[in-house]
Amino acid sequence: MAGCLFLFCSPVLVGLIGVILPSVGFFPAFGEGGFSWAPARRFISTPGLSSAILLSFFTGITATVLALFFSFVVLATCAENRLMRYLRRLLGPLISVPHSTVAIGMLFLLTPSGWLMRLVSPNLTGFDRPPLFAWFPDPYGMSLILGLLAKEIPFLIIVGMTTLATLPTTRLIRAGVSLGYGRAACWLFLILPLVYRHIRLPLAAVLVYGLSVVDMALLLAPTLPPPLAVLIFQTIDHSDLLTRLSVSFGACLQLAVVILAILLWQMGEIIISHLFRHFRNSGYRLLIADRLLPILAAIGLLPMVLAVLGFLAILLWSIAGSWFFPAAMPNSFTMQHWVSAVDMIPLLGNSVLLAFSATGLALIVVMAVCELTPRQFHHKNRLSGWLHLPLYLPLLVPQISFLFGLQILFSWQRLDGTWVALIWVHALFILPYIWLILRPAFDFCDPRFDQVAATLGKNAYYRFFHIKLPLLAYPLAISIFIGVSVSIALYVPTLLIGAGRVNTVTLEAVIRATGGSRSQAGIAAILQMLIPMIVYITVQVWLYIRFRKFSAMQDMMA
Repeated sequence: MAGCLFLFCSPVLVGLIGVILPSVGFFPAFGEGGFSWAPARRFISTPGLSSAILLSFFTGITATVLALFFSFVVLATCAENRLMRYLRRLLGPLISVPHSTVAIGMLFLLTPSGWLMRLVSPNLTGFDRPPLFAWFPDPYGMSLILGLLAKEIPFLIIVGMTTLATLPTTRLIRAGVSLGYGRAACWLFLILPLVYRHIRLPLAAVLVYGLSVVDMALLLAPTLPPPLAVLIFQTIDHSDLLTRLSVSFGACLQLAVVILAILLWQMGEIIISHLFRHFRNSGYRLLIADRLLPILAAIGLLPMVLAVLGFLAILLWSIAGSWFFPAAMPNSFTMQHWVSAVDMIPLLGNSVLLAFSATGLALIVVMAVCELTPRQFHHKNRLSGWLHLPLYLPLLVPQISFLFGLQILFSWQRLDGTWVALIWVHALFILPYIWLILRPAFDFCDPRFDQVAATLGKNAYYRFFHIKLPLLAYPLAISIFIGVSVSIALYVPTLLIGAGRVNTVTLEAVIRATGGSRSQAGIAAILQMLIPMIVYITVQVWLYIRFRKFSAMQDMMA
């Protein structure tokens, strides 16, 4: 276990050291052997820096607060009816779609010349040509917040549903209703505090991602100034190599922004918990809030609906011939744009190879740790919690803050742009998700099956591959799906560690979207979305065929 922790946590720590030392002027390779504040002064003099920091704070914290609020509202409204079952089937594919694909879809849908405006023009708006004022992307970061909500609300709903499965939800609601409380009050005072305790770590990952997102911000955030992470990212490739010292200070500043935001979030937790305690002890029934729950849930589902409509807009643009404003549908359809998709087959191959290699590596590591370490190590207690924390470091530290230092280290060792380095870094980001899925599955696997097989003379190899793995087929299949989805969505790690020598369909999609060619960007976005979708469908079909006669497995898949 210690070896695995070192293997997968040392890059984060090394990457942080790799940005901290250059940020204070120490970089012997550039002839900078002393310490100075010159890099800090250079970066602080960047025009618009304070606005960039405020924009990062506003978009990251607002998106996280709204995602938490609306995910809880949807859970409170739908948790005990059939709608949640249908919602679960929709959310699985939706969270597998990369952030950049969601951003491209929203651009195609919500810009002044987007599909939504075409659907209502000119009858409702009077516009016979695209309006000149731009509201998407907007100068205040609201477009970026909407894009983040489309991805983070379904993620938190799924995490919340997993937690609800371990709680006596129905019994708690009945007890609250019998005391005269409304449904909203029962959820607010009895259930949501229990759920919140279990989702603090995923919520922290959502907050960190919102504060330091790059790919979605390149498409949806304002450009003058951009958020802090984009500002740092845009100066990395400066021709003057000494600029890397000031960029390192920017990466440290991004880390400081995230730490400050987490501290503010914890202060907010304390204040909100006191308010909850006051309202609960005062006996507020909140009966009127029951009428608002369905309305708020509908508002909470709106970003996801827009994301799905955005996917349809992507599909339309990829096959549109001529499509002049304000026509609601293309004037003609053509497959001519897809001829260029042949050029993207190598990129598609790179993405698939990278995703499955990194997922396979992370799976082997997690299964080895779960199988070889004592079962009590996995149980939730303060010690194991601290020991597991390093596994989640890649999700809790801003990507731009440690990957830039890691890129410097790889360049020094001539490992940048190699497949080994890229697969290893992708596995760093996949491993926490696979650990979260497989660790409980290994813990709850009944050890008596293994004991019975051992008494029949079966060796450890046979027992693991022929008894334990079939029992864990469902979480293993879901782990592969999640791992591939995470790898396909990684933009900054692929760009920095790949050093331009390993190109993927995700990098190409962002480049084409920022280039303004809707048809070409649509094709790249569809190919980017295609890989996790094929994996998802394959997993579901294989599980159905393999376990269709096992009623317990069918319930799990539903």
